[in-house]
Amino acid sequence: MGTPRKLFDPLFFLQRELRLKVWINRQERILLDGLGRLGPDKRRQALWVVNTYDKLLRLQLKDPGRPSVYKLIAQGKLKIQRGRFVKP
Repeated sequence: MGTPRKLFDPLFFLQRELRLKVWINRQERILLDGLGRLGPDKRRQALWVVNTYDKLLRLQLKDPGRPSVYKLIAQGKLKIQRGRFVKP
């Protein structure tokens, strides 16, 4: 039996791994500050994460505490179904 895989946390990845400031503006757009200093591969990666995990990022960003995916699961606001994050 292998070790359990860690869950991917898009907000953590963007903020900690790519060192971007992430927020939602008044027009409900997810903004990434610091994107211009990244190389083309990392920039594409950041934009892919925002597009792929849009709903999850919004859930994280709209909560004042900016919870991790683990905390959202513990709070019952998120669950994993067939390998995907879904709202209960």
